Amino acid sequence: CCAHRVISLEPDFIAQKGTIEELIENAGHKCIFFPKFHCELNFIERYWDAAKRYSRENCDYLWERLQKIVPESLNLVNLTTIRKFSRKIWRYIDFYRKGIDGKLVEYTIKKYKSYRRIPECVLEELNKFTND
Repeated sequence: CCAHRVISLEPDFIAQKGTIEELIENAGHKCIFFPKFHCELNFIERYWDAAKRYSRENCDYLWERLQKIVPESLNLVNLTTIRKFSRKIWRYIDFYRKGIDGKLVEYTIKKYKSYRRIPECVLEELNKFTND
């Protein structure tokens, strides 16, 4: 979204650290944080989305029911699905690292499913798109 992009480029937004990040660094530790609210690069966002989808389909949104359904929805996303989310995120990261972005990333993610590496044939095919 355009507004999301504009905000993400603001210096104060980029430099802002969360309370947890400051706490960890002040204790002398290092921690790598995923980009905030970025579903392409953060599998936790995909996990949360799957839980929300279940909640929407199975809840009438009364407070008592929400208190029951939210923990249930989080527990129903199985470990295999969470691992698939993680592998997909690493594919996005790999493509961005190699300079592929935008619609080409979406095309390539759908075309190539391996979590290990991008094969040369896919990179050559992408170069055809970018050079045309």
